Amino acid sequence: MGIFRRLVESETSAVFPFVFKITTTTANTVFTTPLVDYGGLTPSVIISWGDGGPNSPLITSSTSVDRIHTFVNAGTYTISISGFMPGFRVDNNAGIRNLITELVQWGIVGLRIVNFYGCLNLTAIPGSGSLSGVGGYTGLAEVVSFASFMRGTRITSIPADIFDYSPNATTFTDSFSSITTITTAPTGLFDNVPLATTFASCFFACTALTSVPSTLFDTNTSAVNFSSTFRNCRALTNVLQFTFNTNVTIFNNIYNMSSTANALTGTAPELWNRTPTPSGTDAFNNCIGLSNYASIPVNFK
Repeated sequence: MGIFRRLVESETSAVFPFVFKITTTTANTVFTTPLVDYGGLTPSVIISWGDGGPNSPLITSSTSVDRIHTFVNAGTYTISISGFMPGFRVDNNAGIRNLITELVQWGIVGLRIVNFYGCLNLTAIPGSGSLSGVGGYTGLAEVVSFASFMRGTRITSIPADIFDYSPNATTFTDSFSSITTITTAPTGLFDNVPLATTFASCFFACTALTSVPSTLFDTNTSAVNFSSTFRNCRALTNVLQFTFNTNVTIFNNIYNMSSTANALTGTAPELWNRTPTPSGTDAFNNCIGLSNYASIPVNFK
């Protein structure tokens, strides 16, 4: 797979909304759409609430009262957002995180930042090439930050193509952290994000994660930060070598385990022998199953 996937543009007249479902269990549930600005960009959207009532008026502010809707009856509703939406961030908001139950499609709405952090009832997401009728899907092409993307959700797998059309993405901090329901990461997951600079805490506390491809970060030569990337992934069995990640300056806590009861085996990469030496505080703490654990410098364990 090449570093860049070809992006095939849709007809400019076509409308491809961002679509998700919520489920309410009580009457008169209030849902606040988590619109946010990004880099001076503001939304210009119309929201269809899926309850048979009128759509919202045109929303041109991320704080507009028109982003708030009351669902009179309990039930499942499909919400569609059309127009320009630079940011959608749940950010573990207690008022909405448990209401979101399904992501139907990413749409083409100009997203720059997006996260479903804390959505415990979200168990699956579509891939980036899943939009019906659109070849070379571009819905996530302009995303710059995937920070806390699926953090704390309960997705059971990561679509292999989820970042295939996101060449502008630089930030993957906490993208999949605290997900206790994924067991592996797909091959080529980050192959098409050459501008990525940080994977800090990307898989932090993914306690069911057992293996990741040995080539997972091989194309990410711009990366500088792998702090806590696999911290407390106690079921993980294999350690990566980061051979091609020569610009990294921070490996702090990358495999730091909370106890010696962890499954990590293999040979730790000799990060301490790099020039210049990256920061590696507690990088292999409690990783006693590594074949070269005894020779790891004190400041790296």
